[in-house]
Amino acid sequence: MGLAKVANSVQGSIINNSMGTNKVLQSLCNVGILASEVGYALASKLDRSVPAPTSRIDRIVMESRQQSEKNEVPNEKKTAIVTGANCGIGFETAKALGRAGFHTILACRNAEQAKEAVERLERQTGLENRFEVMVLDLASLESVSAFVEQFKARDCSLDVLVNNAGLMMSPYGKTKDGIELQFGTNHVGHFALTTGLLDSLKRAEDGARVVVVSSMAAFMTPEINYECVELESKYNKTNNYAISKLANMTFAKALARKLEGSQVTVNVIHPGSVATNLTRHVGTSSIQHAAENAMLLDVNAGALTTIYAAMSPEVEGESGLFYSRCLSMSMHPKALDQAEQDSLWAYTEKIIAEKTKSK
Repeated sequence: MGLAKVANSVQGSIINNSMGTNKVLQSLCNVGILASEVGYALASKLDRSVPAPTSRIDRIVMESRQQSEKNEVPNEKKTAIVTGANCGIGFETAKALGRAGFHTILACRNAEQAKEAVERLERQTGLENRFEVMVLDLASLESVSAFVEQFKARDCSLDVLVNNAGLMMSPYGKTKDGIELQFGTNHVGHFALTTGLLDSLKRAEDGARVVVVSSMAAFMTPEINYECVELESKYNKTNNYAISKLANMTFAKALARKLEGSQVTVNVIHPGSVATNLTRHVGTSSIQHAAENAMLLDVNAGALTTIYAAMSPEVEGESGLFYSRCLSMSMHPKALDQAEQDSLWAYTEKIIAEKTKSK
């Protein structure tokens, strides 16, 4: 059994035996998940039998290009959007998509940083006019709406959408629309973006893929507690992050169900515990950064599962699955519950309707 399978099996056992409403067992589950994440990261760096992430990404890019030759439309005439692509996992995902031939849009809040990222991508890949910047602030429903309208005005299909951007364990704050910041950015913004782009996704002749970046942190909460989202007094940065990631997972499963019979697939992934600036709110000391780099996955390893779900031929036609380390594993029980899916969908639609109506 490979290292990835072992890690997924261990985490599956931890979740099945300890996750739930019992606080002691849930705490044990959380510790077990964190310990197994670090254990996998360390073991993967030491195990020479595990192919380097860069070589595995190269293989996926090559396989995608080979598949492109058999498709109705070549990759060079396809479009991909990656949110939060100016750095980290999003940057590496955009790079891989561009190398595979896709015209890749970096959907980022900071235009200057995104332009600098495009320059780096062009230098690193030698590809010109393959990458583009479009401004998107997921913490603003007005910005999301403007982005959707600008893209739809191009009158083209969307072939890959990677919902990558996010916040992790930030201090309490609110989006521009007054929604708790982690839930509003990680879930509500991406919900509005994805549902707004559905017509463009459905136009893709070879089918389209939606990849939602969640996390094993979703299993660190037994449910989506809406009071924690609505009441500042209930806010806990770790628990609220977990709630937002469970919302990502639940949304992906609900959308996959709603799109059954179409050529649009939706899958959700866990990138691994990765040393990126996503952890900037967790701590800032140089010692902590050094420990993170030693104990966590590098950015290429973190981007691998996203890239796999976005364009590997092995995932063709698969939908409604949760991938970790490029292998499918069981979702959170609440994400599999259709009633929970419908409840989250209705709650999110209500929030968006209320916030946009008031403007």
